[in-house]
Amino acid sequence: MEEASGKIIFSEILRGYTIVEVPGYTSIRIKHFNNFDSASLDIGSKSYYDKAVRKGLPTRKDRIDYLLKENIWTEKKNKEILNTKSALVGLRKTREKIFLQAHIDQVNREIKETQIKLAEQEAEKEKLIGFTAEAYASRRINEHYMYNALIKDNGEKFFDKDDFEELDELKMVDLIGIYNKSTNKFKSDSLKKISVSGFFTNLFYLCEDNPYVFFGKPITDLTFYQIEIFGYAKYYKSMIQNSDNKPPEEITENPEKLVEWFESSKSAREAIDKSKNAEKEGSATSLVGATKQDLKRLGLDNPNETINLAKKAAEKGGRLSMEDLAKLHGM
Repeated sequence: MEEASGKIIFSEILRGYTIVEVPGYTSIRIKHFNNFDSASLDIGSKSYYDKAVRKGLPTRKDRIDYLLKENIWTEKKNKEILNTKSALVGLRKTREKIFLQAHIDQVNREIKETQIKLAEQEAEKEKLIGFTAEAYASRRINEHYMYNALIKDNGEKFFDKDDFEELDELKMVDLIGIYNKSTNKFKSDSLKKISVSGFFTNLFYLCEDNPYVFFGKPITDLTFYQIEIFGYAKYYKSMIQNSDNKPPEEITENPEKLVEWFESSKSAREAIDKSKNAEKEGSATSLVGATKQDLKRLGLDNPNETINLAKKAAEKGGRLSMEDLAKLHGM
């Protein structure tokens, strides 16, 4: 994300609305919802669901039961999806425990491959499930959200209820497209990037983690975007403050890389501390297989904190046993 784009999105988050141009109308504001807005809108979801069931639309459970009964979908495929999800969880946990960049890169590739596999498996299932009462309710509640989100400059709804219900399908599709485009830029990945950007942290670090000081209103009045970006900012700030080393400058505005660096640095330190405390003889502060780049990235490029394996082998008669290697890794 370019800085200019991030600043625009941040300014909209601060204002609490986005201004869009809609052909055939004057400019429209799209309101960012808070908890009060959401509570009143969520009530409508069940009524839409009940209406769909009364009209004879099958529930999601009904469709899945039917697919299983007719052997169109199988429990084996359900298990494959669960296994893929479990594999993804395992890979992410593995990434938290490793510290060599080559290993991190390898796990990241496996995570992406597994995510693609999971998306394909779930898409196949969703295609077979088809249109359900839940899907109908979701579509209608999204339209309801949009109706309440479109406002005039004075804060009143842009459409009255009858006019909105009578919009022709083409106009409704256009409005939905504009609405979706305006909200897509507030996805979590974008908010995470903004929360570590210099223009944001320059302000955030002055508020002492107080949302009222930052936004000027009680937390109960904050929009979901304001709450989300503030939460991310607190998380990344705490992560950096609780680290023994300063993160490499090139990753300070990359949330994903920042988390990778923090987790790998923490794991590396834990491995070294475990090795040191295991027993005095044979304990060391090295990371076998680490390159100079790894040690620098992890803040372990101090000569006093590394060990020469060849020298250690010489001390052991020219060769290190598996037990010696285990000690060196703090295992």
